[in-house]
Amino acid sequence: MFFKKKEKAIISFHAKEEILKVIPHPVPAAKLMPEWFRKLKPMIKSQDQTQAGTVKRCMPVLDAVTQGYIIPLWADFHVRVTTAVNVYGEDDELLAEIDYIGDEQLLVGTTMLELENNPLIARATRDGSRGLFMKFPEVDLGTGELLSGHHWDQVGNACDLKRFKFGKQLTKFTNPWVIKTPKGWSVQIKNPSNNFSNDIQILEGVVDTDEYYNEINFPFVWSGDEDMELIIPQGTPLIHVIPFKRIETELEVGVTDEKLKALTTHKMFTKHIDRYKSLFWNKRKK
Repeated sequence: MFFKKKEKAIISFHAKEEILKVIPHPVPAAKLMPEWFRKLKPMIKSQDQTQAGTVKRCMPVLDAVTQGYIIPLWADFHVRVTTAVNVYGEDDELLAEIDYIGDEQLLVGTTMLELENNPLIARATRDGSRGLFMKFPEVDLGTGELLSGHHWDQVGNACDLKRFKFGKQLTKFTNPWVIKTPKGWSVQIKNPSNNFSNDIQILEGVVDTDEYYNEINFPFVWSGDEDMELIIPQGTPLIHVIPFKRIETELEVGVTDEKLKALTTHKMFTKHIDRYKSLFWNKRKK
């Protein structure tokens, strides 16, 4: 008797030939875990070993950061958040607005102190308009503009994104990758799980990539509000892609099975550490 070898579901990431050697490729999420999680030790020193485990030993957290695939940022991403300095003359006339990015640094190459000591200036105040500026290098990935925008009306004033300082500035990454999954499989697009390294807030979505063979662009907002300037480097984890098979489910609500719950609890009491991992967890298939 011959047994048919079980086939693996293959997820493919395709890009234009001329950029395949230029941009970093998607990788299994386990290879781009959040830096804080990767560096975390599994045990806390000088504590009782039965209670000294860190979140590094928590299998639900580990599974969340290692399942699926990560699309890394394909080019350096420059972000600048500013508050304008209003410069007034002796007659209280507004002479200029100068962008301020923190630590007394002004984008015109001067300082607040120099402005305040200028005899032509009556006063300079940091109470001007706020600004968010974002850009990629002048790189051609064959996909057109790497950044574009959405009108706020596309989500509407009821959308809670407005609680962020720049939440109404809806922006979109133009993704160079086409994702292909087997028949019956879709992907969830989300922020990298438990990765808090920057203030990019992706609007999550689900796409039936077995039928839709095209680039999926990624709307986002900048959730930070501090004046600053930084470059998020190429290769930074940007998008978490989680494939899943579309199956029909039904919702059931009922009374807790107290016997089953008690059995689970009693099993847990037989272990000091790694209770969930050793007794209930199933190893993920690659």
